[in-house]
Amino acid sequence: MLIRYQHTYNEALFIEIIERGGLATVVLRVETGEPMPVRQSVELALAVIYQLLQHLLGDRWRPVSVSFEHERPDDDSTHRRIFDAPLTFGGDYSGIVMYANDLDQPNRLSDPLLRGYVRQAFDEFAAPEAPTLEQRVRELVELLLPTGRCSVEQVAQSLGVDRRTVHRHLAKSGQTFSGVVDATRAELARRLVASRRHTFTEISEMLSFSAPSSFSRWFSRQFGMSLVSGAGAPANSCPEM
Repeated sequence: MLIRYQHTYNEALFIEIIERGGLATVVLRVETGEPMPVRQSVELALAVIYQLLQHLLGDRWRPVSVSFEHERPDDDSTHRRIFDAPLTFGGDYSGIVMYANDLDQPNRLSDPLLRGYVRQAFDEFAAPEAPTLEQRVRELVELLLPTGRCSVEQVAQSLGVDRRTVHRHLAKSGQTFSGVVDATRAELARRLVASRRHTFTEISEMLSFSAPSSFSRWFSRQFGMSLVSGAGAPANSCPEM
């Protein structure tokens, strides 16, 4: 419900759940639209989500791990006390990892007598914003890029439509599939290079380029700057973006 209605209470907060291998990861991003510190906002939002899950699942519930994109503070005792779980700093995402079957647990605070009222209140407050096909295409592109299987055919198959339908819907908004891939790659490249945790070779593989040289040429065209380091050098030797 938080994810379905998140557009009504915070336009800068984005939450998604990724399930894989028996684990569910609640990934959180804060996008303000302009460069500004978001560390405190991310930590606060993750703490609220953690406490909400514990409230619903019971005081004995603990996540598998908690990850932060930013670096470890000099004193992380508050983080360890609040989350009471293995912590990772400087990770690829900010989020909470739990067992997927935790999501199947019944809401122990549910009141059947209030359920109809709550549903009516939600419907009157704001209808859920269903993701458009364009949004779903972008999400799939981001998921498929690291696998090397990011093609319009694969995206269409995941959506249960044919490739012509994907092209047609994107064309209505003046977009093309290759344009969506490039835009998604650009956003991921910006995050990965700025994080300074991966080599350029690793980033090129994560973005599904055939070779680091191809990534370097694309990066120069996209951002108007060259990757000044060698392809195998750490990304933290490149200039600030």
